Amino acid sequence: MMQKWISSVLAGVFISMGAMVYLSIPNALAGSLFFATGIFLVLNLHNMLFTRVCPLMIYDHQYNWGDVGIAWLGNGIGAFLSAAAVSFTRFGNTLAEAVAGIGETKLGDSPLSLFILGIFCAFFVAFAVLVGAKQRQGSFGQIFYVWLFITAFVFCGFEHIVADMFYISCYALNYGAQGPDVVKVLVCVTAGNIAGGLFIAWAVRELDRNREQALNAH
Repeated sequence: MMQKWISSVLAGVFISMGAMVYLSIPNALAGSLFFATGIFLVLNLHNMLFTRVCPLMIYDHQYNWGDVGIAWLGNGIGAFLSAAAVSFTRFGNTLAEAVAGIGETKLGDSPLSLFILGIFCAFFVAFAVLVGAKQRQGSFGQIFYVWLFITAFVFCGFEHIVADMFYISCYALNYGAQGPDVVKVLVCVTAGNIAGGLFIAWAVRELDRNREQALNAH
């Protein structure tokens, strides 16, 4: 159990590191390309990232709903600790300026918008997890597919709950935030990430089963 908590907290830290890189680069496309560094850490170290645990729970039953809860809480702890730690450094001022607009946009968005954008994000992340898992670790194929899908969702501005936990923590520590707005983001984006991740995992699993049955029939 302790190992799962440590893995989850580290996943939150790793995604926060990717978000830090993204916030540090003025160009949106370049920043989106480098956000994936956090995802690569998670995937190659097999950390319990919420948006990784959800699809794998359905696809190959590696995890259960209890693990989903641990991942969400642990990721949140890691994201908040990362935001709090960096606030004590000179780098914190850079992040505060960069996160101002992002935080206002997310906290001011509607519940339906957050939910739908969470679904689209989960589509990309679930594909990155499932397709990347079929490639040899460290291979060009794994790197290419993961980088492609992650860059796409970040550049589009889709909602990833763990990244949002970091952004909102940074925003709240520097500018303050209304509790109901924070809860709205956490609930709606979490729901969207779950819905999107579970759907893609189910769809890919069924396609794989149908492909195997067709091959066996021949």
